[in-house]
Amino acid sequence: MQSYRQQIGILLKRLGWLIIIYFLSRLLFIAFNGELFPAHGGSEYLKLFGGGLRFDLSAIAITNSLFILASLIPLKSFTSRAYQRFLAWLYLPVNILAVIANMSDIIYVRFTLKRTTLDFLDMFKDDAGMLALLPRFVLDFWYIVLLGLLFIFSLFWVFRRTRPKSKNTAIYSAFYFREILLILIFAALSVFAIRGGWQLRPIGIMTASSYLGADRAPAVLNTTFTLIKSAGKQKLPDHHFFTKEEVISIYNPIHKTHNKNKFRKLNVVVIIMESLSKEHIGFLNRDVKGYKGFTPFLDSLFGHGLICTQAYANGKRSIEGIPAVLAGFPNLMENTLGSSVYASNKIESIASLLKEKGYYCAFFHGGNNGTMGFDQFTESVGFDAYYGRKEYNNDKDFDGKWGIFDEPYFQYFAHKLNGLNRPFFAAVFSLSAHHPYRIPSQYKGKFREGKLPIQQCIMYSDNALRKFFATARKQPWFANTLFVITADHCSEVAMEKYNNDQGKYAIPIFYYMPADSLQGIYKNTTQQLDILPSIMDYLHYDKDYFAMGESIFDSTAFHFSISYLNYRYQLIHGNEILQSDLKTYFNYEHFDAGIRTDTGPGRMRNFLKAVVQTYNYRMNHNQMYK
Repeated sequence: MQSYRQQIGILLKRLGWLIIIYFLSRLLFIAFNGELFPAHGGSEYLKLFGGGLRFDLSAIAITNSLFILASLIPLKSFTSRAYQRFLAWLYLPVNILAVIANMSDIIYVRFTLKRTTLDFLDMFKDDAGMLALLPRFVLDFWYIVLLGLLFIFSLFWVFRRTRPKSKNTAIYSAFYFREILLILIFAALSVFAIRGGWQLRPIGIMTASSYLGADRAPAVLNTTFTLIKSAGKQKLPDHHFFTKEEVISIYNPIHKTHNKNKFRKLNVVVIIMESLSKEHIGFLNRDVKGYKGFTPFLDSLFGHGLICTQAYANGKRSIEGIPAVLAGFPNLMENTLGSSVYASNKIESIASLLKEKGYYCAFFHGGNNGTMGFDQFTESVGFDAYYGRKEYNNDKDFDGKWGIFDEPYFQYFAHKLNGLNRPFFAAVFSLSAHHPYRIPSQYKGKFREGKLPIQQCIMYSDNALRKFFATARKQPWFANTLFVITADHCSEVAMEKYNNDQGKYAIPIFYYMPADSLQGIYKNTTQQLDILPSIMDYLHYDKDYFAMGESIFDSTAFHFSISYLNYRYQLIHGNEILQSDLKTYFNYEHFDAGIRTDTGPGRMRNFLKAVVQTYNYRMNHNQMYK
């Protein structure tokens, strides 16, 4: 008699064979592309295949969810030919497509250096000639086609071999208690597999970078997974406003280094303060009579470095601000990088550039590990280590919501830097100036309140920064360190002067070198994207590199700020804003002088079009690096 246990056994055998096929596909992927995605030693191979299993289980659980459910239902007709034929239709087509996708990428990855995402289909839509090339590919790579056919044949063979032999009526437990329990267990395991574990965020394409780095992430991933994760996510349109030569003459993100000075191996520390709008800073609002601001320590520090008075964020969210600051990557699209079809694209960063110079690179954030995918992003752009709430390992300093309070975490950061190999690049992101705006109980009533609840927290974070520098000054690495202080984005607005399209992006950017004469006020337009090239310029970086911003030390550059929100680009240069959806253009002169239609082409319009054309093209062709 066919028992329910045997029914479960059949399901496990069929799913088990899929795991083997995915494993063999990855083995072939590595065998044919070992020079592109090398693994060195047993530990790296263990990471590669162990991490790969995580993505394989997720892809299998997603694509076979209906098949799993139908195989678990306790039906007397399970053994019938008709029901097995029904299961075959749920099992075979979707997994045949998975085999084709994964086998195709064994060759196609050589041209793209990433696993295929759904934007691949646009090539056939936009270029009918691509279809004509398919027979040529089949002939040239016949051995891959043959291996794929063997895998497909094996699916049919395994399915037939696991058909129930008995045609008798199945035996189930009274009231189906056992069956319901097993279904619930399978449901829990399926959710676990789909999410890739019980961590805070489900795994995504960018998660693969955490195993062997961004360059070798395609070997950890499988194509089924990347196709699923890119479903419903739009590809950026390729614009052709200018020829290739024309667009480079207007805007070129490849920075050619002509620096003859010797590279300076200074430590670099970037401090990103949560929601630190320009509005909160007394030093930057000295034109407002009687305004004290909420950053007394920063006000005192700004006189000892180079403060940028017309600086802007490139986005409105932390998940946009962190890539802009650390990688010079603007989010000029509706999706964020990690949730887009470009999640596996290679992105250059301060970390990846400085690692070539022997730097050790670490990112610090006292938040829950996995928050907004910062751990995955920083690893994907070259950071060696991530220190979050888990690594801090002391929840007596937990704020009850987001993570560790700024004061103790900044002290942890200062002392942790002592243990890093020098030279180092370290970035820290604060978190206390965030809703629900909590500060430690011992500071209740000790900081001045403002019109906004966040402003008391800004004062607390500023005080935490004061204590950080008091500790840092005593450390051996301090004098030889370039500090950059900025914000991830702006907070809500209280002052009328900031309640406009320019003011809602206004933040501080400050460069401070204790043992140097880097001081003064920088009045040109600058943005978060400029931090990467400015650091490279200050260190006398001697190689060409990719950066969408400009160095503040380059007096010949067109200094601008760009952002994207609600299908509208915003370009700031000097006292002028250009806003456009690339069909209609509006200029705001002097920010508050009202709207006038820009009927002529103008430098601002051409520059915006050149930036967008460059950005879209490079994103679509995975060229956001030198």
